[in-house]
Amino acid sequence: MADTKVLLIIGRGRSGSTLLDNLLGELDGFFSAGELFNVFKRGLVMGHTCGCGRPVASCALWSRVMATALSTPEGVIAPAQVAEWQQQVAGAAADTRRLLKVRSTEGGSAALGPYVSVLGRIYAALAEETGERVIVDSSKRPPHAAYMHLVPGITPYFVQLVRDARAVAFSRARLKHTVDKDMRVEGSASNAIGWMRRNLHSEAVRRRYAPERSLLVRYEDFVAHPQRTLEEIVRVVGEEPGEFPFVGERTATLHPNHSVSGNPSRFETGSVSLRIDDEWLRAQRVKDKLTTTALTWPLLLRYRYSLWPAPGRVAEEAF
Repeated sequence: MADTKVLLIIGRGRSGSTLLDNLLGELDGFFSAGELFNVFKRGLVMGHTCGCGRPVASCALWSRVMATALSTPEGVIAPAQVAEWQQQVAGAAADTRRLLKVRSTEGGSAALGPYVSVLGRIYAALAEETGERVIVDSSKRPPHAAYMHLVPGITPYFVQLVRDARAVAFSRARLKHTVDKDMRVEGSASNAIGWMRRNLHSEAVRRRYAPERSLLVRYEDFVAHPQRTLEEIVRVVGEEPGEFPFVGERTATLHPNHSVSGNPSRFETGSVSLRIDDEWLRAQRVKDKLTTTALTWPLLLRYRYSLWPAPGRVAEEAF
């Protein structure tokens, strides 16, 4: 039996990963799982909502998937136990580079073996239940992506999604309400450090699997030419391009999904217009813009961002 293809979107939050995940889920052969990292604690233990509008624990699809994934000859594993394993393996203190060097489940923590076994069964059950060939996982966390070479029964692929650090800082400085919780507010210095760390660790993951199974995508390029971006991703995962969900150059039709976690945009359906969000260029405080630029300029230049961007030129500078 062929391995399940798993496409992991990695990078910093507020960079368009939920939108990219949703669009990929519209393609033939692709299933949008959302931030699968959060399915245990937030979805099953805390009762957060599936993209279909029902609690994850009572969603028909996820109920069948979890019944398979959490069942073992020794009995049924409690979601809280899996969440505990996950915290030990890929929690806040997890070292992405160390995880990348682990060659077998015996080389990591005691929780690594049982945890990756559960993940393998989840991906396999999703492929079986949905009939799709590629499972899209937009968890974004490099530690989560780093041990994918240890997950049985899958072939992992990676998209590092990067957005201008100043735009991310502006977004993370604003309170965003979701169905289940409020997304936290973060200061510019803290965000800049997090942006650098997340992208450097994402690069380490891509080096482990690159170049044939990974891709760097800039948010600005994605929004300017979304179909081109999807075509590149489809090529990387070795699928045939089918019908794309666009009714115009930057207008797509989205259907209800079963994403387990992510930005509130995962609940949007119908006609959705993609636009480059450059409000930060006009509305961001000068202090925040300067602080972010000073702390992130090496990677800004590496990812082809101007250190002194001008309003109205973000789309032009995307290429």
